[in-house]
Amino acid sequence: MDAEIRREQILAILSKTDEPIIARKLAEQFTVSRQVIVGDIALLRAEGHDILSTPKGYIKKIEMNRLTKRIVCQHNYDQTLEELFTIVDHGGEILDVIVEHAIYGEIVGGLNISNRMEATAFLEKLNKNHTSLLADLTDGLHSHTISAKDEVTLAKIVEALEKKNLIYK
Repeated sequence: MDAEIRREQILAILSKTDEPIIARKLAEQFTVSRQVIVGDIALLRAEGHDILSTPKGYIKKIEMNRLTKRIVCQHNYDQTLEELFTIVDHGGEILDVIVEHAIYGEIVGGLNISNRMEATAFLEKLNKNHTSLLADLTDGLHSHTISAKDEVTLAKIVEALEKKNLIYK
């Protein structure tokens, strides 16, 4: 199959679903390696397509009727699940995690966590792969872009995080 046609088909697949798709599944579908898919995604992004890479796979960015806010947090690894649960329990979604690296500048990791099950699965995947949080690079200091249905919900999330001393001051 021609690479350009494959990329068009990948884009079509991602456009038809709101569920993330892992590179391995796309690779199997097109009978290519996972690395070829990673390259295809990079080329599609370079063409201007908003494709997010999340722990659950690739997803085409969709415009939401939700508000977003960037919050700055600082905590240790053991408080991570508490932070994630607090946000989703109050009606929020964690879109990403952002750290400011001394050499690379801003490093962003897509999360798209909207419930406790996804938060738990995220930490289980970290542990299974023996990897660390991006925030470990910055002594636990990190930002999240969170989304919610309205300003009141965003304010309640921030208030709950402040009460638990998870917001950076």
